[in-house]
Amino acid sequence: MMSLLMAGACSAQMPGGAANPPTPGVQALPSSFDASGSSAKKNSNDPAHQGETPNPQLLGIEMPLLDPSTDTVKYNGGMFDVGNNAAVRARFEKYLEQVPDNTAESKRYRALMRDMLKQTQRAGRDRNYAVGGDVLIKVGKGLYQASEYPGDANQSGALASAIVSALDVQRESLVRTRDNEKIEKEMNGLIKQADNWQNYNVARKTAISTASARPSTGKKGGGGKIDSGGDINALRIAQNIKIAAKKEATQAANLATNESAKLASKLNYQAMLMALLLSRRFDHVVIGARIYRHIYRDGDTKLNLDEKSKAHEVFTGGVGLPPTVNAIDSVASNMRREVDQSIQSVYGMLARNKLGEATQHLIEAVAIGEYMQSVATFPTEARQRIAEFWTLRKRALTALNARDYATVEQVAAKMKELDVDFDDSLLLTYTTGKKRQSDLAIRNASKALRNGDEENFNKYITEAGIIWPRNPNLDKGTEMLAKIDAGDPVKEEFKRLYDGKEFRRIAREREHYKIVATDPDLAKKYEEVIALVMRMDGMLEQIKTVAQQDATLGPCMAYEKLVEWQKSDENFAHDTDMTLALKDFESKAHDFVQALREGESCEQRGEFGSALSCYYRAQCKYVQSTLARDGIKRVMDIIVRAKYE
Repeated sequence: MMSLLMAGACSAQMPGGAANPPTPGVQALPSSFDASGSSAKKNSNDPAHQGETPNPQLLGIEMPLLDPSTDTVKYNGGMFDVGNNAAVRARFEKYLEQVPDNTAESKRYRALMRDMLKQTQRAGRDRNYAVGGDVLIKVGKGLYQASEYPGDANQSGALASAIVSALDVQRESLVRTRDNEKIEKEMNGLIKQADNWQNYNVARKTAISTASARPSTGKKGGGGKIDSGGDINALRIAQNIKIAAKKEATQAANLATNESAKLASKLNYQAMLMALLLSRRFDHVVIGARIYRHIYRDGDTKLNLDEKSKAHEVFTGGVGLPPTVNAIDSVASNMRREVDQSIQSVYGMLARNKLGEATQHLIEAVAIGEYMQSVATFPTEARQRIAEFWTLRKRALTALNARDYATVEQVAAKMKELDVDFDDSLLLTYTTGKKRQSDLAIRNASKALRNGDEENFNKYITEAGIIWPRNPNLDKGTEMLAKIDAGDPVKEEFKRLYDGKEFRRIAREREHYKIVATDPDLAKKYEEVIALVMRMDGMLEQIKTVAQQDATLGPCMAYEKLVEWQKSDENFAHDTDMTLALKDFESKAHDFVQALREGESCEQRGEFGSALSCYYRAQCKYVQSTLARDGIKRVMDIIVRAKYE
């Protein structure tokens, strides 16, 4: 029952709007960290909530039920986080900014409430508690005085009016009861008078009958006397019967009016008590419940609830006992005690720097007993400490709702500094998992790009952004996406350079042309070009190293190798770096190259003797020259054939 009223206190501040729908493809945030600003209302078709019984209703109002294990309240088909609901947060933040209510006016108000609680504590039935008694008069005056305090919101005046109204009904009932007693006496007088008249008529008839039976004496007029008194009395008796019937009807009407007025008065008074209870005015509830027993002195404190209603089940607790005003008194008294104990626990937790637990307990105390003295006088310094921690908590919730996980981790670290016992495991576990999930999606996007799968690339890069919008690795994905958008012109340029065998340019700007990998055919050519250029660079580096070891023969060897490579592969012949290297080594091995060229020229003119001389001269410059040896062999074969033919 206590948990139910705690939830009822919170529900008075909770909107019943639906929550924001979850983002597609993203796991729902933990319920205890839902900070969307609106209540986290669950879908009634959710399989997790199917088969649940609806909340009980009290006087036509659905009663919220608190789940203390998760600090959530089930109300109107939705689940609400007591600490995260927007209305509760706003009210709590307003409370933290308020100055403690220690004014002289507030102290006078609380003194009045304590005095009225003390006066109504007795359960006696002496005349001081009777209708119009001294205690009731003092309580009534005290309530009207308390209603002048702005913080009371005229709740005391409303209770005083309800008490006065109930007393007025009692007084009117007492007047009608006394009227009925008077009517009863008058009816008894009419009956007695009718009996006398009836007895007189009987006696008169007996006398007349006796006189008629006697012998005549001869006196004049002896047997002809008429009895008119009996007829008059019969008329009188009939008139009394009519009057008595009217008085009896008036008496019955008074009785019915008393019963209906009493029932209506009880209903109105009980409704006032329930309204005060649900608005968390527990002092007023206790005073009103105690006064109830002295206004209605028949001992009947049963609440007028339908036995089949859920409200009846809530107050009976399933034990079969009737719900009573005493139960309301008990609940309000327990709530007052719970709030005071919560505030005491907050002081203890603040002394041990347990700001997280202190904040949670203060939220509950404010939500339940905002108008209690211990809550209203909570000191400013303690409020400021909790406000600092609460601001960080709010920032963490906002960042978490925005999926800014880096900020969440930073704020969690600051909260840990303020409260070493603060449990940040849920936050860090959740954020770490989401960050890794986003990074994995980016990895899948990169893999799809390498495979030329543009559709999956778009899918995974979008998923990564939804999971963690501020993931720093998304910049790389954005760059890749921009390249994809500009991919068609690049592909055309690549094809032109490839057909023109400008492999060296493609290799120099390989990052620019990497986007062609999205096309499987071009991807193969791209890889071939990069491999070819890398092979040529390796060969050039190798011969340059060897050439540097011998300044005389090295250039000759390098030149000859380059000539052989260009003859063996036309791609080498079109490579600018190889052509430049060939010219460089040609200048360094000028005599060797000049001898080879003169030999080739003489050979083409048929001057085979001169050609042979030139090739031998080239071989003298570089003994291991393959070009010189091949030239000598060709010329010698011609000379020998000519000689023997």
